[in-house]
Amino acid sequence: MTNLINTIEQTMSSWEIAQLTGKRHQHVIRDIENLNVGYEKLQLPKIGFMFIFKELNNGGGKKIRTAQLTKMQTFDLLTGYNTELRIKVNRRWAELEEKMILHIPAPKIINGVKCVHYVSFLIQNKYSLMSSRVAERRRKYPEHFIKYKGEWYMTEGIANYFLNYKEAKNKLAQLPFVNPKQLKLFE
Repeated sequence: MTNLINTIEQTMSSWEIAQLTGKRHQHVIRDIENLNVGYEKLQLPKIGFMFIFKELNNGGGKKIRTAQLTKMQTFDLLTGYNTELRIKVNRRWAELEEKMILHIPAPKIINGVKCVHYVSFLIQNKYSLMSSRVAERRRKYPEHFIKYKGEWYMTEGIANYFLNYKEAKNKLAQLPFVNPKQLKLFE
């Protein structure tokens, strides 16, 4: 765990959206640019663009602008498209999510205690995977972590504790009188 990973979020490329909807890629990019105007007005993060190199039949190549969209961004984009196109993309998102679910190991009983795979729990619940935070949690609650066959597991009790703590923190953040900087007190 030496790499710093803040979040792992499934994305869909503008190319795949164009392919699924039968739209030209340049039109999907145009629609994303229009969506970004709306995001900016609402002070939401905009969709970033990147360039990929595409080889041409004549042996040359060109740089093509593309984007990776989260599930929510994809739905925002498709709201303006017709029903059949939305259905195709929604079905594809269901496939992508199903693949993600298959990689999460089932809980194990270790020494008579129900335990969940630590890193999978963090990914599934959108916790930080920065190596310092991962190790810090194990140091803070050593009685709740077990190394089994080279992998770290945590007791179901501490997993529920983390989820309840996160839920309460999120509810506090939604209150209008709470300054987000005050939430650092709870970390």
